[in-house]
Amino acid sequence: MIYLDNAATTRPFDNVTERMQSYYRTDYFNPSALYAPANAVADEIEKSRESIGAVLGGGGRVYFTSCATESNTWVFQSAVKNKKGNVVVSMGEHASGYENAQALAGKGMDVRFVKLLPDGRIDINDFSKKVDANTTLVSVIHCSNETGAVNDIAALAKAAKTVNPHVLVHSDGVQALAKIPFRCAAAGIDLYSVSAHKIGGPKGIGALWVREGIRLQPLLPGGGQEYGMRSGTENVAGIIGFATALQTFMQCDSQHVTRMRDDCIAFFESIPHTVCNLSRDASPYILSLSIEGIKAEIFQRKLAERDILIGLGSACSAKLRKNRILAAMGQSMPHIEGSMRISFSQETTDTDIKATASAICECIRNFRGF
Repeated sequence: MIYLDNAATTRPFDNVTERMQSYYRTDYFNPSALYAPANAVADEIEKSRESIGAVLGGGGRVYFTSCATESNTWVFQSAVKNKKGNVVVSMGEHASGYENAQALAGKGMDVRFVKLLPDGRIDINDFSKKVDANTTLVSVIHCSNETGAVNDIAALAKAAKTVNPHVLVHSDGVQALAKIPFRCAAAGIDLYSVSAHKIGGPKGIGALWVREGIRLQPLLPGGGQEYGMRSGTENVAGIIGFATALQTFMQCDSQHVTRMRDDCIAFFESIPHTVCNLSRDASPYILSLSIEGIKAEIFQRKLAERDILIGLGSACSAKLRKNRILAAMGQSMPHIEGSMRISFSQETTDTDIKATASAICECIRNFRGF
């Protein structure tokens, strides 16, 4: 099987699953218990917290959640305390950010959606017009899960805080973690959501980085876990797996991923009526392309028959097939209907890419006749 839907999820690294096994079989103790084996597990959780926090650049605390969707929801539900201010959100957000913003709007909050440029990045001029002295929360995705477009979060944070020093700046960093150099505190942001399963870690574990001095409302009351901010017995194996995956991913060489992505761009752009939807500095791990005149579902089905798996965009909204992000970029409906997403991992090979390109070309020939 050739798997090229890594933006949806990745195969966990072998050392990750191996290390997690011990926390199911032998070190299965509840970290809140008072005896020595439980204390040892609690210590491992804190080591993992510190390890992930160090990669994010320090200056804050990492709180573990079940996923980045939960982290994003926590931000939107906690950071906005009343309806007096406004919230500024990009049109390019992951569904968990966009739908939370829509929910606030439904409750009467002044939510301002910022336009996207044709290359998928946020329109900074429109952003500057919509942030004002009453803005309480800014949320802009770091790297688009649809196109790989990368936003300059540090510049956006600086612009927002120049207008309102008290505004909270949040970014969804799921597709950026360990793939794009970034230090949260140095970038001037306050909140950053991340997830494990996009970088060779397990599903069901995410985190929210919170800058020192920022007080959010506790997400879950109860036994006081996660420093009283998210009660509930910790997903110990998931936490350990997250930290292990992040350290492993950081040691990988991503240059071959960039080269494969660039080769794909050169190849597909040579095909008539085919467009790569990307910005100049897009993430090398995601390539969105549109082949006009042929619906992407056809490609997905034909490739799957050859054990080649690609995506049609965000896995969280793949069944909708409206693709609001490409629409916000100004793409036509034929362009959107022919859009697909090829996303790479450290395990993707040149052979995988050549086989996929060949299969796509054959599919085009069969439908176009040339």
